[in-house]
Amino acid sequence: MNEATYSLEWRGTVKSGLSYDDIEAGLVSGDLHTLYKIQVNGRRLVLRDFLEQQRPLLARTPVSQSAPPQPAFEHPGSNSLPRPELHSAVPPPPPMGKAVPTLPAFATGGKAPKPVWFWPAVILSSTVCLLLGVVFIYMSVTAPTRSGSSSGSTHTAETQPEEKPAEKKFKPFSFTGKEIFPSALLSTAGVDWNGDEQSAEDKKTEDDAQIRKSEIPIYGDENSWLGVEISGLNKGAQVSVEITSDGLMKSGKWQGTVTTLGQHGRAMIRPKVIWDYEALRKALQQRPINVIFSVSVDGTPLPEATEIYTLRSINDCPLYVTRDKSGKNMTSLSFLFAAYVNENHPQVQEILKEALECHIVDQFDGYLSENPKQVFLQVWAIWNALQRRGIKYSNVAATTPGDTVISQSVRFLDQSINDHQANCVDGSVLMASVLQKIGINSYLVIIPGHCFLAFDLTPDSAALPVGLETTMLGDNEITEVKNLGYLPNQDKFKEYDASYKTFGKAVDVGISTIQANARTLQSQSDVRFRLVSIEEERNFGIKPISFTMDK
Repeated sequence: MNEATYSLEWRGTVKSGLSYDDIEAGLVSGDLHTLYKIQVNGRRLVLRDFLEQQRPLLARTPVSQSAPPQPAFEHPGSNSLPRPELHSAVPPPPPMGKAVPTLPAFATGGKAPKPVWFWPAVILSSTVCLLLGVVFIYMSVTAPTRSGSSSGSTHTAETQPEEKPAEKKFKPFSFTGKEIFPSALLSTAGVDWNGDEQSAEDKKTEDDAQIRKSEIPIYGDENSWLGVEISGLNKGAQVSVEITSDGLMKSGKWQGTVTTLGQHGRAMIRPKVIWDYEALRKALQQRPINVIFSVSVDGTPLPEATEIYTLRSINDCPLYVTRDKSGKNMTSLSFLFAAYVNENHPQVQEILKEALECHIVDQFDGYLSENPKQVFLQVWAIWNALQRRGIKYSNVAATTPGDTVISQSVRFLDQSINDHQANCVDGSVLMASVLQKIGINSYLVIIPGHCFLAFDLTPDSAALPVGLETTMLGDNEITEVKNLGYLPNQDKFKEYDASYKTFGKAVDVGISTIQANARTLQSQSDVRFRLVSIEEERNFGIKPISFTMDK
C-alpha cells in the first residue's frame, strides 16, 4: 500500500496530509473533485492526471513464485459457480502388496439373471410417475384461474416481488453550513470561481472536463453558496428547485433535465440566488432566518424543507470552513479579509491629507519615483498620521462560534478611526486601504492566531514583501495633526524620532515573522498560513464592502 501523503489545492482550498486512500474516499464522498492540484515530487499535477498514473500501478499485484495460489474460501450461500473438485474422477490404484478383488462373471461380459421382483417394481414405478405427471399438468392449467377467482379459496399463486424504484429525496446544501455571511456574499458577488472552465453539467462544452463516476454532478449556478443534493433520480428526470427566504433574497429557481448522475442517482442543484444586497449590508447583528427549500421531480413535489439559519453580522469574516474535527479537511476563506480593505472609503483622502501636513513627504506618488527609500518614507508618513489619530491596539476579535465555520470580527475603516482602536486585522486593513489608494502593493499576512501588513518596495517584485507589525501602531503618544503647528520644533523632532523608531521596530518584527514562515507561506501547504495580495484579490473579483453611514 502506498503510505505517502499529499497536499491538494483548489482556489485557496488546501487539504494536506492525505493518503492515496483518503483521496479516493474523498472522491467517493464528494468532498474532493479531480480538478484539484496535487504536489508530487516537486511538480504540480492535476489530480485527474495523477490518478490515471497511480491506479494502474496499484492494480498490479505480485505473483508468488514459491507456491501456487490457494483457492479462496467461498461462503456456501454465495452465487458463484461451483468450482471443479480438486481430486481426479478416476479412482486411485489399490495399495501396493494387496490383491485386486475378482470381478463377478457378468462384469466381464456375461449377463446376470434378474431377480424375481424386478419387473413388478418397474411397472409400479412407471404408474406412479404417470399419475404425478397428470396431477402436475392439471395444477399448471388451473393455477391462474384459481389464483384470480374471488371465491373463498385461501390458495394463491406465488408471484415474483416487483422491484421498488429508488426513493427520491433531497437534503439542503450550504457551503458555510447553517450560517449566512453577508461579507462573503457581498464581496464575491461578481466572482466566477472556475473562470472560463464550466463545472455545471448544463453549461459544459466539449472543452470542459467530464466528471468521474465517483463525483456528484452539479447543475445550475456553480458559484452559488446554496443548493440541494437530490438522490434516487433517473436520467432524463425533469427537476425543479426553488430556494426562498423572506426579506433576504428573491426566489432562486432552477428548472431543467438531469442527464448525468452520480452514484445512487445523485445530483447537486444550485439555483442562482438573487440576494438583497442592501439588506445584507445592514446586518449589524446576527439573527435567525428561515430558508425554505422546495423540490419537484417529474412534476411530483417532494416534502418541503424549512431550515433555520443564522444570518451573521457584516463584521464577521469567515476564515475557514471545516469538514471534520481533525482540521485536515479545511477550506480557507481568509482571502475575504481583502473585502474589508476599502481604498475608496472617503476617510482615506482625509488620512492622506493629514499625512502631507506632517511634512515627512511632499507627495504620494507610489512607485513613480522608482526609489525604494521614497516608498518607505510614504509608508511611514501614513503610519505617523494614524498614530496622531490616537488609534490603540485592542484585541477584540471574538465572534460566536459556528458548527462548521471559524470566523473573526473585523472593523471597517471608519469604525477603527471613530473608535480609536483596532485589533491586528483592523489595523492591517486600515493601512492597506491607504496604501492601495496611492498605488503601493499591500498584503495581509495571515499566520495562526495573527494578521499583519506587508508591502512591496518596488513594483512587480519577486522578493518577499516587507512586513509591518500593525499592532505596534499605538505605542506612541504624539500630538494630533491639527495641533502640530503649536508644538515647539524640539518637541516635534522628539515625536518624529519616537514614531520612526517604533515604525522601524514594527518593520523588523514583520520581516522576521515573514522570513520564519516563508516556506509555508509560499508553498501554501497549510491553509492557516496565507499571504493575501490585495491587488491579486481585486483582479480575481473580491471587491471592497461598500461604505455606509448606517450605524
